[in-house]
Amino acid sequence: MNCPKCQKVLENGIFADVVYHKCKTCGGFWFDKDELREIKQNKDWFKLDSGVAGATSKTYKGELKCPRCDEKLHTIEYAQESGIRVDVCSECDGLWLDAGELKAMHEESAGWIDKLKEKAQEELIAIELFLIEAGKFSPQ
Repeated sequence: MNCPKCQKVLENGIFADVVYHKCKTCGGFWFDKDELREIKQNKDWFKLDSGVAGATSKTYKGELKCPRCDEKLHTIEYAQESGIRVDVCSECDGLWLDAGELKAMHEESAGWIDKLKEKAQEELIAIELFLIEAGKFSPQ
């Protein structure tokens, strides 16, 4: 398979018993269907990526083709308002990530977790205050 950005041969790698494909030239990654989901089960998944986010996406202007089935890749946003744009194949469900996008995805996910923790703490405090006012809870 060749890199959709620079057309160099993608090299195989193995992480958490999953084979992935990486371009040594531009630092991008190709994941076949569900491979990234499997890799993300390992807590160190983001360490695969040593690139800088957006390094190639700013320099490459053209239509990307799927390295697996040669269909056009479509750009989508990874998560609402994340600014992380990834390329997917609607035919084989493969996923292309530019250099740095794995790290950016990890940082975005970590941000969600922090926000959820803050929200949970706020909700817990609100419940405790309600129960104290109702006379059904005494803080220890």
